[in-house]
Amino acid sequence: MATPVKRIRRTPEEARRLILEAAEAVMARTGPGGLRLQEVAEAAGVSHPTILHHFESREGLMRALNQRTLEELGEVLRSQMAAPASHSGDAVRAAFAAYRGGFAQRMLWMLQSGAPPTRGTTLFDDMIDRLHALRVQLTPPERRPEREDSEAVVHLITIAAFGDAVIGQRLRKTEDDPAAETAQRARFETWLGQLLNQHIAGRP
Repeated sequence: MATPVKRIRRTPEEARRLILEAAEAVMARTGPGGLRLQEVAEAAGVSHPTILHHFESREGLMRALNQRTLEELGEVLRSQMAAPASHSGDAVRAAFAAYRGGFAQRMLWMLQSGAPPTRGTTLFDDMIDRLHALRVQLTPPERRPEREDSEAVVHLITIAAFGDAVIGQRLRKTEDDPAAETAQRARFETWLGQLLNQHIAGRP
């Protein structure tokens, strides 16, 4: 007689985590268009009905992946905002490293997935609020910055970090020279940090 397969009991939170991690791994190979629930189930070691139980549908799984991406990005950005930073370059380097480390690719997947938007816009509103509060705290009343200016700073860093992660290496033409890529990217990050520092310091 065949030995029966022992069912692994998992908490709902653990099951969701395993499914989301497996879905990310599948998308890394296939992109959003190649995401198949059966393949995700096999990679996660769960059944197809288990995925439907937790996420209802492929679209529900995509929405959960999108939200997970935004939440993890938020954790990185909030930790940077909470750290004592003496220079805008600290925030620039942290943002560039986060997007280069995988967030840019996952944001692209999110945009390509066709899933309905998540609550991601609140993340960037939170970053703007935190940056603006910090600037207000550090400047005298007669030089208080406008919130729209803080919004523009966050917008610029986000677009620059995302764009550099996607096409920066091609623009620098350093695909075959890792040392040159590291050096040129560092120079750009330093330049952008200095530019933002000058802008923030001189803002009436």
